[in-house]
Amino acid sequence: LMTRWADAADDPESLGGRAWAVLGAGPRGPVCADLVADGPHLLIEGPAGSGRTELLRALVAALAAAERPDRLSVVLMDGRDTVGAGGGHGEGLRVCTDVPHVTTYLTADDPAQMREFAQSLSAELKRRAELLGRSDFTEWHTGRELSGRMVAQRTAPPRGTASAPGDPAAGDLDSPPSSTIRLRPAAARRRTETAPPLPRLVVVVDDLDALVSPPLGSPGRPAAGSVIRALEAVAREGERLGVHLVAATGPGGRTAESEPARRATLRVTLDAPATGPEEPAPGRGRLSRPDSRVTAFQAGRVTGRIPRTATLRPTVVPLEWERMGDPPARRPVRELGNGPTDLALLASALERAAREVAATEVPSLL
Repeated sequence: LMTRWADAADDPESLGGRAWAVLGAGPRGPVCADLVADGPHLLIEGPAGSGRTELLRALVAALAAAERPDRLSVVLMDGRDTVGAGGGHGEGLRVCTDVPHVTTYLTADDPAQMREFAQSLSAELKRRAELLGRSDFTEWHTGRELSGRMVAQRTAPPRGTASAPGDPAAGDLDSPPSSTIRLRPAAARRRTETAPPLPRLVVVVDDLDALVSPPLGSPGRPAAGSVIRALEAVAREGERLGVHLVAATGPGGRTAESEPARRATLRVTLDAPATGPEEPAPGRGRLSRPDSRVTAFQAGRVTGRIPRTATLRPTVVPLEWERMGDPPARRPVRELGNGPTDLALLASALERAAREVAATEVPSLL
């Protein structure tokens, strides 16, 4: 992970943060979605049971594996208010909260928290717009990269005048006895440290339909409109500000006419689930890019528990003399299935890697 993050930091094409993810296996290898080059936004469409939520989980895991947490932060929102309540949605995106890149998570069951999230997201867009000025996200980071390598030229004090050590008038120049002007290397470092960090931000929304058309009686219905307006602002202004939207939705409906759906340049269409041993597993779909290329892929599963096989543990049993020559008794194979998930193992490795690289913690929007 640390090597991959170092490669991303040295890549001139990913200034400000890399935002690409492996969606699954295709006919010619891994199928990737680059939110910077082909985005900025991604829409996942598919009927119930097609694997939309699991694909979002895999996408969060792939985004985190590709970039360090202080260069890419993730915000998660479950549009449904039945997460963990037996509503068929299971844990939703909550299982991704152990990934260090995830700064914010909320569900659509608390109107007050939903309004606070909408206001915070709108404030974050405004903060980025003020910070970038007329530049876009990549141009701003390009200028910051250059300013970190260059030291502005300062005029030397008039001959015959001496500057006290630490005098601001002395600028970044040391005045040795000779006529050589020597730059202070710490001055450029201080100047670059004053610039606030500005990572890429990916807003991941599961079940956008529940926010566009909230059902009657839904606890989050009164605040759904404010959240949608904030997401529409992300769809319009996110490309310049370094903010990306990834949303999952069902086919058709009012969501297809919404701003996030219209501005999604990357689209994934998942097939309806089918039964039978010869049928493909959920997660079979197609990725459509802006250049009209369509690639079929099969998504993986990151939340399945790894089975622990009892026969892998060594055992010692007494062997009587009269039984020597009999074949050894085979212990029954028991697949307990209570091991950790791939996502949990990855989250633990991401935490350790983030500590090793001393990644700065990105504040939450709530």
